[in-house]
Amino acid sequence: MQIHHMTMKTNPGISLLNTFMFLLGIMIFWGCATPMPETNINTVNKRIVKPLPSIFRTKPSPLSKADSSRMAGIVVEYYLQASDLQLRDQHEEAIKIFKRILHLDTSAMIFYSIGVSYDKLLKTDLAIDYMKKALALDSQLIIAREALAELYVDHEQYDKALIAYSELDSMKSDIKYTYALAALTEMLFPEEAEKHFRKLINATGYELDIVNRFGMLLVRNGKEQEFISLMKEQYAMHPDNTKSRSLLIEGLQLYGRSEEVLNVIEDFLPTALDQELEGYYQALLMNILIRKDTQYVQGMIGRHLTTVKDYPTSSWSMLISLALMAEFASNEQMQTLHQRAVSLADSSHLQQSIGLAYELLRMERFSLFMSHCKRYAQHYPQESKFYFLLGIHAREQEQITEAKTYIQEALRRNPKDGDAWAELGGLFGNEKAHKASDSCFIIALSIDSLNAMYNNNYAYALSERNENLNEALRMSLIALSQYPDNQSYIDTYAWLQFKMGNTQSAIEILQKALNQDIDRSGILHFHLSMMYQSMSEFDKALIHIDKALEIKNAPDYQSLRTKLLQD
Repeated sequence: MQIHHMTMKTNPGISLLNTFMFLLGIMIFWGCATPMPETNINTVNKRIVKPLPSIFRTKPSPLSKADSSRMAGIVVEYYLQASDLQLRDQHEEAIKIFKRILHLDTSAMIFYSIGVSYDKLLKTDLAIDYMKKALALDSQLIIAREALAELYVDHEQYDKALIAYSELDSMKSDIKYTYALAALTEMLFPEEAEKHFRKLINATGYELDIVNRFGMLLVRNGKEQEFISLMKEQYAMHPDNTKSRSLLIEGLQLYGRSEEVLNVIEDFLPTALDQELEGYYQALLMNILIRKDTQYVQGMIGRHLTTVKDYPTSSWSMLISLALMAEFASNEQMQTLHQRAVSLADSSHLQQSIGLAYELLRMERFSLFMSHCKRYAQHYPQESKFYFLLGIHAREQEQITEAKTYIQEALRRNPKDGDAWAELGGLFGNEKAHKASDSCFIIALSIDSLNAMYNNNYAYALSERNENLNEALRMSLIALSQYPDNQSYIDTYAWLQFKMGNTQSAIEILQKALNQDIDRSGILHFHLSMMYQSMSEFDKALIHIDKALEIKNAPDYQSLRTKLLQD
């Protein structure tokens, strides 16, 4: 081959660099306009086509060992910089560097680290996306799977969180996964949650909080026997732990197993403290008073009192509970226990005594209520509330004369008892002694002008006799502004509207109150019936008076129904 050599004269004004750039431009242009030239190498067996180097190649040529080592060092340096920024909560900057690393290294840990920073920036969707990418590269990356599960919980994607934690639990045994599975299935699949809670209590050695939560789950699932068994297991594991005792007793109380409660108390009585026993006996007393199986309760109480009669307690709460149980069961130890309780009662027990009186009245244990009030009214001679409550009870029994006597005795003991003055005002009002009634209400309001009950009761008394209706409306609004959901106060306000000629408005107010009704109220239906009667809508009037009579068979209700049928 003949080779032609050409000589080029260089212009002094053109540098060697300019010459190089000119030639490079020609090469680039030639590379874009024509196919890549090839070098053909012929061998005996095959023809090898080897591409020439080009700056346009998308895949880099393999790195040498020296290059690989150098590049790895850059990745590590970047990673350390980004991690340091994360530690200093500079997550935006950390993400930028982590993403720079992705051009050099696409390992799962880089995607995980970016996800962590997005989570810290509260960009949950992006955090989830990067954790998924990390797991797509390395399904065994536990920290990424844990982070993803937690992100699902934070994002309230509980079904996905449950799957994630189930996968974690299958990959690695860890109690924290069991905790998470128990919490998630407790919400989504309560029956399935039981196995996770059982695993937890076994793993934690019957940790109290876990047992308590598992117990509540069993109650919700209607598993009475399993619940009781769980509490007995807990007590057997920790018999000297007061919380364990409490959980068992509360569980037995929940299902009305009073005799078993007494057996448990007798079991640990020798080592118990008064403060612990007080709560048990108070709750037990209330449970026993609610029961209707009186004959069974009497025998149970008698056996227990024989066991504890010589127990050296200095607790008034424990003794009064035992005394009332004995009185309820007509047990011979009743008087002795009451005497011991009264001998311990001082000023610190006064409010407890009054509260117990209210509770006995509410539970309609009238015999116990009256004996308790009279006993402690004598022990606390300056206190008016016991006689006040006796007056309330007498009025509810329609024993008006006796009620007035009790209320007047309450006022003799405490002339500043506004509740007693307001109650006496109502009693005089029922007897049409309006002047005496007004005087009592005025005194009550002088003691507490904003008291909701005083204002409401006086307003209703005035409405019943159609006097000073504007003033009555003002007082009704004072009461209602404090207790807008109180049915008695709503009824007074509606009744005043009716008395002032706003019948349709009054009906709407009472209908709305009935729609929100939790405790059924006969008086609301009674007043609605009277309102419909005034509008000659007798069918609606009959419907409401019948509903009133379903709640209470009052003479006024019967009288109105008879009149409606006649009309």
